[in-house]
Amino acid sequence: MISNSLGIMSIPRSFVAICLFLIVAPSGVIAETPSPTTILAKMADANRTLDYSGIFTYEHGGILRTIKVFHSVRDGQEFERLFLLSGPKKEVTRQSSERRCERLGDLMLRSSVAAAASVPKDHLEKLYHVHPKAKDRIAGRETLTVHVIPKDSYRYGYILGIDQETGLLLQSMLIGDNSRVLERFQFADVEIGKLIDEASLDPSEPEVHRVSSKVSTCLNNEESSVAQSNWQQSWLPPGFGLAGYLKSDDSGRETLIYTDGLAIFSVFIDSSEAVDIPQMQAQRGATVAYLTKAKIRQQDFLISVVGEIPVETARAVAHAVIPVQRNYQ
Repeated sequence: MISNSLGIMSIPRSFVAICLFLIVAPSGVIAETPSPTTILAKMADANRTLDYSGIFTYEHGGILRTIKVFHSVRDGQEFERLFLLSGPKKEVTRQSSERRCERLGDLMLRSSVAAAASVPKDHLEKLYHVHPKAKDRIAGRETLTVHVIPKDSYRYGYILGIDQETGLLLQSMLIGDNSRVLERFQFADVEIGKLIDEASLDPSEPEVHRVSSKVSTCLNNEESSVAQSNWQQSWLPPGFGLAGYLKSDDSGRETLIYTDGLAIFSVFIDSSEAVDIPQMQAQRGATVAYLTKAKIRQQDFLISVVGEIPVETARAVAHAVIPVQRNYQ
């Protein structure tokens, strides 16, 4: 899920952190609730189309941050500003206008959970159990708690708190082995539907990281990705498919992005001639990075897998990278 612009791996604007001082017990199982597909569809639409502002907390890798967010949609364009209220002083502004262009930054900034509504229902149900569970209150608003439980060990699960009135995601917990919470996000205060003024979207300082649609970094679609990439996977976790492809003109690095509709990871392939890095793995919260070297056709390559997946999955993916075999006639 999510950009590192605020010093936070994969910060989805709809993802991440729990209130440490107020834990409201569920008020009971809902007797009648919409279907899981309907709930996720409403959530996906809300995160893209609503005007909202608020303060949320994000806990990842033992670090808790407080973040202010403004999100507005005007004439079909999304505008967003996020800035840290605790820790280092950092700020991000984002504008997305080309609806037919998928960017790596957009893919990581948006909630991968919110994107699940576009995934066919039978595909999602093959990989996850989705259960509406109980009612709760978050940031003073009535919410529905939804459990998203993986059917295998290749991916993580989620517990979501979704605003009952609007569908906006107000809380998310990413769940690892033994029900351990790896990543937490929760709004402490939120206003939904109120017009966001221009001043709230403008950066407070000149040197602010901007994720802009004016720079063309469009991801290739799946068909062109397959045609252009020099690499492929001999194995992928069930349900994962190629979501995009990028190649750096400067370094030659190739990046392949895979998703199952909820989870997402990237595979980076570099020529390791100028890189002296040993095989290693690291994990911070839910985000894992696994690096290994491979000698292919008498050339050394550095292969890295980064994403919110178990380290065992990342390791298996890294060792399954193979060159594309092409027949030139």
